[in-house]
Amino acid sequence: MRFAAALLLAAASTTVCAQRGTFADPALDETSGLARSLREADLYWAHNDSGDGPVLYRSGPGGESLGAVTVPAARAVDWEDIASFQDRGQPALLIADTGDNFALRNSVTLYAVRDPGRGDDVALLWRLEFRWPDGPRDCEAVAVDASRGEILLLSKRDSPPRLYRLPLPDRTPRAVKVAEPLGVLPGIPGRLLERPTAMDLSPDGRRLLVLTQRHLYLYRAQPGGWGESVTQPPRVVELPLLAQAEGAAFDASGRRVLVGSEGHPSRFVWVDLPR
Repeated sequence: MRFAAALLLAAASTTVCAQRGTFADPALDETSGLARSLREADLYWAHNDSGDGPVLYRSGPGGESLGAVTVPAARAVDWEDIASFQDRGQPALLIADTGDNFALRNSVTLYAVRDPGRGDDVALLWRLEFRWPDGPRDCEAVAVDASRGEILLLSKRDSPPRLYRLPLPDRTPRAVKVAEPLGVLPGIPGRLLERPTAMDLSPDGRRLLVLTQRHLYLYRAQPGGWGESVTQPPRVVELPLLAQAEGAAFDASGRRVLVGSEGHPSRFVWVDLPR
């Protein structure tokens, strides 16, 4: 009872929408993933959902188009999320080709690339093919906790959502890996408009953000790791009205979140988090 009351109280808090806008690049018309660049200040990476090639788009904080790059030696079956992290001290990006609406894919793929900032050097660092331990799943939410050496993956169509992990590699593994289950997120209902569509880790590594169509869920890190952390009541922030919210990324301060949507044109909002 106390858990449910805490959720209702948090979700009733007023959302502060700091800015609304539209991504200027007309090719970015189905924004499915967002990540803040760790190489360039005020630069955000985005990609489209299925139907596009292996292309990453650069945007400024106001939606300005800053060009695009193609990821070499990569396929884009159903890209669903992107995460920034440090790979051996160098800024990198993890791209999750993990979409599986009808649970048909026996294995799915993660790509790690060097973050080129405003340049064009987007070299592939490694490729990781994996499968789920309990059958194919649709996954649109991925984050990297480099301090713990792990990749976090959150299922979309389970109620409640299920959290998994993979060890963060430094080279392409020889064999297909199997994701390790960490537990479920009882704080997220799992209903149609509350299915996870993105995930991000705050710059200080202390908060895990989960996006749904209606809310941002914020989990605070616990000593036992993220499997323990997501069993605690999250801080819940209502989203401003935004059709099909699919991507989310913290800013450098960790106090604001950029949320992007699918659709043409692809719109975004900046949300100020409660202090």
